[in-house]
Amino acid sequence: MQRTPLVAPVVGALLLGLGATACSTQERNYEIPSALCGTAVSPDLLEPLLPPGDKISTTLSDRTEGMKRCLVSVDGKQVLAVGTEWWKEGASLRRAALVIANVDSDDKETEDGRYLYSDSGAIGKVTCPKPRKTDGDLLATARVNEPGTSDEAAMKKLIAAYAEAVGKSDECT
Repeated sequence: MQRTPLVAPVVGALLLGLGATACSTQERNYEIPSALCGTAVSPDLLEPLLPPGDKISTTLSDRTEGMKRCLVSVDGKQVLAVGTEWWKEGASLRRAALVIANVDSDDKETEDGRYLYSDSGAIGKVTCPKPRKTDGDLLATARVNEPGTSDEAAMKKLIAAYAEAVGKSDECT
């Protein structure tokens, strides 16, 4: 019973320390980029999907033929990924959703059928004026990995803007 008086101060100090840490990480102390791995994206579209933190970085992953990913990390933790994938010509978004992370085949679809999206992931058809590959369809993808940053409306806006920007990129011109 001698230890009881020490428990309250120790627990109180721990809680105070955690509270101070939580307060300091509730701000976004980094500048939201205007491009993700070379593809222009409005910072306004990224803002609702990015968590607080001190440092943001992007890494391009293109080790797999026909697939590119831009991995976005905040304070060393991957929080967002956007990318492109070449699919067999005529592949449906619902079929693609069966293998693309954070997207399900029963997610919402836009009226024009170009985008499938949820609060944590999306895929969209890219319109290419002069596609690099003539026997396939280019799909754009986006997903958030950070709990608490999922946002259905923001994901829908991001995938539409990202797919349009990819349509103007080297993949399509």
